[in-house]
Amino acid sequence: MAITKEEILEKMKEKDTVVLDVLPKTDYDLLRIKGSDSMPLAGTRSEKFVQEVEEKYGRDKFFITYCSGFPCRHFMEAASALAQAGLKAEGYAGGIKEWAESGFPVDGLQAKAW
Repeated sequence: MAITKEEILEKMKEKDTVVLDVLPKTDYDLLRIKGSDSMPLAGTRSEKFVQEVEEKYGRDKFFITYCSGFPCRHFMEAASALAQAGLKAEGYAGGIKEWAESGFPVDGLQAKAW
């Protein structure tokens, strides 16, 4: 089950929630969910992605992954890889596109345009 933008806003209030932008760092720098962190998936094997997440955050967090929005599916690949490794993870299908268009908090070089 994918998480909604409203649920993400609520979960971000909890200290054990980590929101991960799985797009390339250049995209993250342009526009991202405010408070999210960059953890690119493209060009990385799922096992390496999981290892990098574990090394940076540990295993006791709740991870929310997102990418650009439809048709991008990297958010689901990332959430599935984390879940298969035994971590708590959900994917956000709407991505940065839906988030920004809804007027939710964004950051990055293009944030002022939203």
